[in-house]
Amino acid sequence: MQSDPRSARSSPGLQWLERSGLAATRALSGLGLAALMFLALMTLADGLARWLLNQPIEGVRDVGALAIALAVSSCIPVGLMERGNITIRFAESFLSPQAAKVLDALAALAVAVVVTAIAWQFTVFAGKMARAGETTWVLKIPTAPFWYGVAAILWCAVLVQLIMLALELGRCLGRFEHAKRVLVP
Repeated sequence: MQSDPRSARSSPGLQWLERSGLAATRALSGLGLAALMFLALMTLADGLARWLLNQPIEGVRDVGALAIALAVSSCIPVGLMERGNITIRFAESFLSPQAAKVLDALAALAVAVVVTAIAWQFTVFAGKMARAGETTWVLKIPTAPFWYGVAAILWCAVLVQLIMLALELGRCLGRFEHAKRVLVP
């Protein structure tokens, strides 16, 4: 087993938090990919049925809208955990390294606030869909459970961003350095 070059200055607890968060969010994004693959297969089957049988598969568009919402939301936590967001680093050239770390922590806090607001609004939206008894157009599938699922995934994104905030605060205190970005574990 190779030793982590960060171990001399990184807290084992924060390293574990980063590794665990990456593993969990990658698994969640895999579920989102599975939802997209299911939608692709259903779309292909619908297209073939229309072409060969002149008969569409009823409800593919109903299921598609819900699958896309779940798939897209499933990728948000991994994007946050892998620090895949757009970052503008012009201030680092004239700030000290410590000040740049503080700015990163403040940015992580700002993202946490925004993601929390989004998760809250999706929770409110799902509640409205439940109270209104909203269903899909053709299959009459209740939509609220899917929107609650999206909201739950977004609350997971809030948790992930709070982890990222803790990691950034660990960097400010000199107790943590991020692992190199690795796309494949």
